[in-house]
Amino acid sequence: MVVAPAGTPTSREVTRTSIVPVTLSGANYRRAHDAHHLAAGLWDQAVDWVHAEWRAKHNPGKYDIQSFITSIPREKRPLHAHSTETIAHDLHEAIKTSRSNRKNGMLVRTPWRKKNYRPLSFSKGYGWRLRPDGKLNLSLGRGRPGIVLELPKVIDPVTGELISHDLWGEIQLCWDIDNRQHSLHIPYKTRRQVSAGETITTIDEGIINPMTLATWADNKTIDITIINGREARAIKRQRNKAVSGLQRKLSKCKNGSYKHRRLVAAKKRFKGKARLQLRDFDHQVSRKATDHVIAHTTGRLVVGDVRGIERKTKQRRRMGRHGRQQLSQWSRGVQEKYLAEKTGLELEHLNESNSSKTCPACGARNCPSGREYRCKNPNCGFTCHRDAIGAINVFQKAIHGDYVPIGPDVVICVTNLEAVKRWSVHQSEAHHMVQCRKARALSSAQNRASAEATWQSKPKLANSSTSSSKPDPLVAVP
Repeated sequence: MVVAPAGTPTSREVTRTSIVPVTLSGANYRRAHDAHHLAAGLWDQAVDWVHAEWRAKHNPGKYDIQSFITSIPREKRPLHAHSTETIAHDLHEAIKTSRSNRKNGMLVRTPWRKKNYRPLSFSKGYGWRLRPDGKLNLSLGRGRPGIVLELPKVIDPVTGELISHDLWGEIQLCWDIDNRQHSLHIPYKTRRQVSAGETITTIDEGIINPMTLATWADNKTIDITIINGREARAIKRQRNKAVSGLQRKLSKCKNGSYKHRRLVAAKKRFKGKARLQLRDFDHQVSRKATDHVIAHTTGRLVVGDVRGIERKTKQRRRMGRHGRQQLSQWSRGVQEKYLAEKTGLELEHLNESNSSKTCPACGARNCPSGREYRCKNPNCGFTCHRDAIGAINVFQKAIHGDYVPIGPDVVICVTNLEAVKRWSVHQSEAHHMVQCRKARALSSAQNRASAEATWQSKPKLANSSTSSSKPDPLVAVP
């Protein structure tokens, strides 16, 4: 095993992107609207040209695509020259990615679909600049009015400091179709703490608990951090129910009617709000995982490989429709991307089959039910969290090549963290006090009811002074 060496984490310069919502005036909104659609038209022309070159047995490169787009007359491409060059470069990268995925066995196609919208890119110093009055100008080309808006404030979420515009890079103007709002994607350079050392940290990924990290603190102690992700399940469940209910109502409406437009707008609001919440959730998960990695000076990250687990689940009848829906909406890849960016480490994937079924103490195979793992070997009886078992076994396989028992007298320290804590300290205390009052009231009511039932069930004496021909008012009459 590899334990944490003495030392401190290092820092390096990294690039982060801040998403800043902006409000455009009427004239600027119309210019941006037309430019988005014109950029999409240039993309479509470039895609058609590339497919024609392929049919002619040619293989155009990045600069060939750029030459074709820039050869279009200026009146038919009313955008900044750097914005049109970005379209060519993005198309070339999409072609490279599709070819790489096809080599890895994925059934994908090269870009072919027609687009109705594309974000606008503005390079630093040419595409965007500050005007003398302090406003930000996004250029649409020489001789054409640009998009002018107030200078946005970019604040570093870690340090809380305002990022100067001198550190900004290429800006993108994007349109959020669900929230119906423009936003600026502003990259900037900053310094971040990254992990540096020789320790190995393994990660077991899941839907309920997105990440479970395991690291050997010393020869007799394993530190486990379990990040709970039930917040994301609640967000997705609420969104799915709301969208399905609105979709049923939409199926009964006429297209273009007032009610149809109102329901479509409500559906977009639900989806837009859920997307922002899930983006925050993914960042919170990766942030807490990064804290574990940096605290243990990790130099190697190994992740249990669950890529492709959602494929062909219906044909193979592996799970029901609810399970398939959870797998299809699992944001595992986004969380891995955020974790790699924040730690500065490259993630390795390792086959994790039967990692949650194998006992790390004796090596026996069990089929656990629920989140608690209990070894059924009568000579073992090992008990621990199921996801912690998976992370430990992935660690052993990364070191020894197989699921080797951890040995006796090993202490497993498990820390449970909430990915997103929505309540403040005062809200949590107030909620606890309310729940205590409810519990006391319920307990008192139950005690009173049991006391009355006991008193009513007592036998009456014949010479009791309470004996009467009238029924006892405390005894229930059917």
